[in-house]
Amino acid sequence: MAMVLVSVMARAPPITSALRRHPREYAMPSPVMSEADSNSLLSLLRSAPFTAPYLGETIDWIRRSVQQEADRARGPLDVDTEVLRRLDAYAAGRGLGAAELGRRLAGARHALEAVRHDHYLRLTIGQSATGSTAQASRRAELLKLATAVGSSRVAAGPTGVIVITSAGSGSTVFRPVSPEVAHRLKGVARERKEATVRRSAAIRDLLAQHVRMADWSDPQTVGVVVDGSDATVTVSWWESHVTGGPSLWAEGGVRSLCAALLADRGYTAALACDGTLHIAS
Repeated sequence: MAMVLVSVMARAPPITSALRRHPREYAMPSPVMSEADSNSLLSLLRSAPFTAPYLGETIDWIRRSVQQEADRARGPLDVDTEVLRRLDAYAAGRGLGAAELGRRLAGARHALEAVRHDHYLRLTIGQSATGSTAQASRRAELLKLATAVGSSRVAAGPTGVIVITSAGSGSTVFRPVSPEVAHRLKGVARERKEATVRRSAAIRDLLAQHVRMADWSDPQTVGVVVDGSDATVTVSWWESHVTGGPSLWAEGGVRSLCAALLADRGYTAALACDGTLHIAS
């Protein structure tokens, strides 16, 4: 995967040249802001995570200062452009957080250059594009993600494909798709979520007839918890106060009873490494 990513990055156009290219050089370009303008860059920067908490305040302070100057100025003053100019100057200096601000600015600019489509199909490496867990992502979502992870982990291919490497291993691929495909994927995801909700409710009703369920209105509650996430339902145990004795969930046989009840109703429950039961669709 590293060799593929290097190859993709080698083919990606540099930022300065890409900003001057006509949008039609890219498949299905976004009609709303096809280049990295000041307003969009600042919006990404304000939503970016900062290790130094004062950087967010610094950005707000610079913006307020420029806005006050614009209110007093006799001639026109582009507030966003001036704010960016001062942020670039701050990042080029040796002030507190300057290096991190510089990295975030570079990350936001790289994201705006790379992410040029309105809709993407999100896939992990090795996942089929027709798989039931394929997800649609909007441009705004991918822009924030690309800015947050930084330019060193974002590569853009010549066809508009975006590859984001994880901090550990593995990568996520975002492939441009048409609005119609994105709409269809959203519909499939909504149906899958609704099915998971129904399955969670059915499993909760089944187990409640035989085991003690957690009661969230009681701060001292102890019992079984059923949760649904995407296409998976989880069955686990909750104790408000750990007693330190044998676990009712594992040693006490509650988990085994739940697994037997689920199997009797036709559910396939897998034991996860954290001791919970997972029921996939």
